[in-house]
This record gives sequence, C-alpha cells and structure tokens, in this order.
Amino acid sequence: MNNLKMLGLAALAAMVLMAVTAGSASATTLEVGGVVKSGAVTITASDEMSVVWEDTEHSQANTCSVSHFHGITSVFTGAKVTGSYSEVVYSTCTRSPVIVDAKGGFYIEWEPGTTSGTVFSENTEVTLPTTFGFSVSCKTGAGTKIGTLDAASSASSHATLTGFAVLNCGFLLPSASMSGSYVITSPTGLGVTS
Repeated sequence: MNNLKMLGLAALAAMVLMAVTAGSASATTLEVGGVVKSGAVTITASDEMSVVWEDTEHSQANTCSVSHFHGITSVFTGAKVTGSYSEVVYSTCTRSPVIVDAKGGFYIEWEPGTTSGTVFSENTEVTLPTTFGFSVSCKTGAGTKIGTLDAASSASSHATLTGFAVLNCGFLLPSASMSGSYVITSPTGLGVTS
C-alpha cells in the first residue's frame, strides 16, 4: 500500500510540474489593427533616421541615410514568429555603401505584459568599409538581438523598430554595432500579443 501511495504522489507531482511548465511558456502572435492574424504577415520598414554602423570603439563610423527591409513571416503564431528577408538595403552612406551579402532571417518574441516584441536576426551578412582601406565581413549569429518592435498605437498608425545590434566581424575588426530607427510602413496597426 505504501508503494502505491508513493506512486500516486509521484504521478501527481509530475502532472503539477507539467502544468506549471506549460503555463510558463508564452506564445507570440502577430496582430494587425487589434485583429489576430491567421496566416503569414508581410512586413516592410523604412528608416526613420540614419542607420549608423561603427566599431565598438566608435572610430569606424559609417552613416547610411537610406535603409529599408522587406520580409515575410512563415508563421503568425508560435513560441516565436519566424520569417525571412526578401530585401535588406543600406545605401547613401558617408563611406562606401554597406553591401548585404546574405539577407538571412528574423524572429520576433512577445514581451509579456505589452503589445511589443523583441526582434532577433539570424545569418545576415554584410560587408563594411573601414578607414584602413579594406572591408570586413560581419554577420549575425543565431539569435542576435537587433531591436524592439513597439506596436502601433491604433489601427491606422505605424509600429516602430528601434534597432541596436552587435555583429561579429572576425579577427581584424572583432565586432561592429548597428543602430537606427525604422517605421513599419506595412502593415499599419502591427502589434504583438500572446
């Protein structure tokens, strides 16, 4: 009888643990104009202010006054909403243009208690010019945070992406940072929920 009680208590403890674990996992879902989407979402953004590329010592600054990206999510809901870029552009730069070698992908994770999300980049590669007369190749690894997506305040307004990321550039210039601000021009009313 004691073994049977122990087995019952162990099973009860396992069920409670599974319920707590399932309850703590949060989903990420995209919405447009307050309406939860039921399919992939196409996102287009343009820079609100110039994008600045520089090394971590701030000595290799390159400011690009034109930047935009276009991507589509593969899902509308999940632990994270993933997608891929079809276009990434950085041009009209103070030095040579930033060349996008691989567009890569992105994903968004909901920030609990908000209608915003954290945006991450994966496998994006760019070539950056330096003042030393050579260029370096920099990339985002798996899950490089690139900014925060702040939801639109109404169905007719635009969400914004405040970006800051540190990219790995190898041995010669170990890392570079990118900072800027974007307006999500399409869709209007974009938000993130659980």
